[in-house]
Amino acid sequence: MLFSTLSLNAQDSTIASSALPDIKASSKGGITTEAIETTPLNTSQPDAVGILTSQQTGIPQKFWGNGDSSVIARLIEPYFDYSLPEITAFWQRLSLAELDAPERVSAPGEIIAARVAHLLNAGALDQAEALLTQAGSATPTLFHQAFDVGLLTGRAQIACAAMLRNPSLAPSLKERVFCLARENDWSAAALTLTTAKSLRQIPELDAELLTLFLDPDLFDEENPPPAPVPLTALDFIMREALAMPRSGQALPLAFLHQDLQRETGWRNQVIATERLVRSQAIPPQQLIALYQEGKPSASGGVWVRVSAVQKLLRAIDSGQPEQISQKLLDAYRDLNAVGLAFILADIAADDLEGVPLTPSGDQTRFRLQLFHADYPELVTEYAPQNSTDAFLKTLALGALPVSANTDMQRAILAAFQGSTSSNSLIVGAKQGRMGEAILKSITNLVRSRHRDPAALETTIATLRIAGLEEEARRIAIQVLLHLSGPT
Repeated sequence: MLFSTLSLNAQDSTIASSALPDIKASSKGGITTEAIETTPLNTSQPDAVGILTSQQTGIPQKFWGNGDSSVIARLIEPYFDYSLPEITAFWQRLSLAELDAPERVSAPGEIIAARVAHLLNAGALDQAEALLTQAGSATPTLFHQAFDVGLLTGRAQIACAAMLRNPSLAPSLKERVFCLARENDWSAAALTLTTAKSLRQIPELDAELLTLFLDPDLFDEENPPPAPVPLTALDFIMREALAMPRSGQALPLAFLHQDLQRETGWRNQVIATERLVRSQAIPPQQLIALYQEGKPSASGGVWVRVSAVQKLLRAIDSGQPEQISQKLLDAYRDLNAVGLAFILADIAADDLEGVPLTPSGDQTRFRLQLFHADYPELVTEYAPQNSTDAFLKTLALGALPVSANTDMQRAILAAFQGSTSSNSLIVGAKQGRMGEAILKSITNLVRSRHRDPAALETTIATLRIAGLEEEARRIAIQVLLHLSGPT
């Protein structure tokens, strides 16, 4: 389910500041959080609001240029699962960045709402909450998003209080009834629901769920109401409170934070954490630590990855090069199959620094180190074992390979030499629509499963036009790693 933006009718409302995570650009390309007091800012340009400066992200202040705000909003909102780690990290930095609004704004607030929607689609609740606090809630869409984030973080009291003070803020009667109950005004909640039902102002399924939420004793565990489609944050929270069965469909990423609690069971915690780490909503260290918390109770599925990481860490403790090398390769293969190989970058860079390994182990360490923020320094001494490794190392050191052996390598080389392509996206980037062109080109690359040479060349070329050399180089490296895979 996408947290799609709603219509943007201007309406004044505010949500008070609260202690929220301070989101900062990480030296490892992702995002880190620290507790800090944040306060909403009043601005005549809501789309320019952000919590990372241009200096922190490296993204040009006029990134959007003369692009179309509606097109930008549509492009930035989706989250693409299983995309390259650098693409996921770049999209998140862009969503959090404080950048000038585009010159053509058809609906003020449209881009900020789409940026929040992207963060919610990626399950980045802390980041979305911090951005919403900075932006305030000057539109119904932003208020609704803040309400959803509050529900999913357990901090809905601020949005509920604002909604009860000003009932017109409620997206529907369902939210108002919930907030009345949450504020312990059960009689008002029941009266509002009864009136809405008699006047047919509320859908039957919503009324049934609210009735059970207000009076759980009425709930028949053998005949639970079906989960609505799409499942909203409010539906999910009320169903979870009643311990209703889930639909069996994969939950939206933003809902998975409920499964990070110990009472949900280790397997569910691991599955949820894997998905949220892949979307870079939470840091990889959280998953590595979780993998070590128990003994796999079965074989196959998630337990393969748990076992592989545990065996790797034990092998590192043993100090035996052949054993370390084999377990490193096994862990790389098993995690790479689900888009999580990058979580081993710290282990390859820190725990295995200077450790003698077999040739295959050395190559695996090299490829994992390329995911690390300090990759140029880490791979300096590596002796390439084939032409792909040589191409990767040259790129990592900031130089250009002298030759290319595949279509993807040729596309990379052409882009870094100064693409001669005159396709519409490269032309658009040169004419001031950098952001729009970059989002379109990356979207094309992801949809090709990172296999289209033309999309790769365009992505690198448009990033370089915007001065984003590091992002272009990391994407080029990660595309080749994705295609070559573990050895």
